[in-house]
Amino acid sequence: MTKMTWPTTLRYAGCAALVAGLAACGAAPSSGTSSNDASSAATSTASSSSPSPSGSSSASSSSSPAQRTVTVTVRGSRVTPAPRTVELGVGETMTLTVTSDHADQLHVHGFDIEKELPAGTPVSVELTGESPGVYEVETHHPELRLLKIAVR
Repeated sequence: MTKMTWPTTLRYAGCAALVAGLAACGAAPSSGTSSNDASSAATSTASSSSPSPSGSSSASSSSSPAQRTVTVTVRGSRVTPAPRTVELGVGETMTLTVTSDHADQLHVHGFDIEKELPAGTPVSVELTGESPGVYEVETHHPELRLLKIAVR
């Protein structure tokens, strides 16, 4: 039986396409990367430039990643930015800062957090993803969904 291999030009063309695609996303591997290391370099670069859904990171440095902050403002019954789902990896921490134009209560389901929101005063809570799931963040007066936190 004859062993079939990819022609060298196709192998390198595939690597070039990967590098071009990463460059378009702003995450090109370093120039010293060989074609055999392109896949691992791409994985390392992609995971260090943004948090992965699992919260894992391939960075080997002992310094902690930059603290992530999500800010929400409530004016009357309008939530800014519009309610959305925010990804948080298991073990990852983020700070949620909420400012309301009226006195209210902040409730973060799944994190067992309820805090008073004084009118016009930003309130910050630190959240660490512990259990995978999707959790709502809301106010009580009026009942408004601010966002969902997807811990993965």
